[in-house]
Amino acid sequence: MTGLKIVVVGGGSTYTPELVSGLAARQDALPVDELVLLDPDGDRLAVVGAFAARILQAAGWPGRLTTTCDRVAALDAADAVLVQLRVGGQQAWLHEEIVLFACGCLG
Repeated sequence: MTGLKIVVVGGGSTYTPELVSGLAARQDALPVDELVLLDPDGDRLAVVGAFAARILQAAGWPGRLTTTCDRVAALDAADAVLVQLRVGGQQAWLHEEIVLFACGCLG
């Protein structure tokens, strides 16, 4: 079985390391040749990408990790695309999680 190319849109998210760890732990059941982390925020992507690389290396993951801000290149020949982004970014999170909670509502 040939491995997959999986693209994570929003790859600079703080949730990405947990996703990466899960993929690495399941490499026998879900062979991935290339994992692409795509994010428009290059600074966040650099930090999360470096952390992801360490996770994959520690797990002995044989695939290739790519980090990019180039949407077209990232999505080219993708077998699966995972989307983990929040429309509105951190400001939306602030409103949904903090402000609403202060008003007695769950975001």
